[in-house]
Amino acid sequence: MDMVRRINFLFLIQVVMILLYLPSFGQSNISLKASYSVNTMMEKFVENGKANENIKAWRIQIVTTDDRRQMESAMSTFTSLYPGVNMDWKHVAPYYQVRVGYYENKNRLMPFLLDLKKTFPSATPVYDQVSKRALVSN
Repeated sequence: MDMVRRINFLFLIQVVMILLYLPSFGQSNISLKASYSVNTMMEKFVENGKANENIKAWRIQIVTTDDRRQMESAMSTFTSLYPGVNMDWKHVAPYYQVRVGYYENKNRLMPFLLDLKKTFPSATPVYDQVSKRALVSN
């Protein structure tokens, strides 16, 4: 993980340097040359990102039930109270689970969780594998 932070830091430095030179509008040519090891690490970082279809994210599970009608009712209630907030369900036999939102850390979901508990007392935070496509489409 330390290598990833180092790569992100080096990439950020390169971006900042480019942005600092943008106001010159072609008055001079800018050429950035990175060492072979930096280029290799960046290529591995990009390939790894493309290869992993899922990432981990925090979500709020509002319902866990074995009754499909109860699950559908909870989904309907949630949609009417919070339109536009992402929601999906999955069936992990014999239970139906309804999960909402995507959060990068647990602290960010807590205010919404406290509000949700008024309507869905069993709502709980869960750490979940999330498809990158689901994040982009929302």
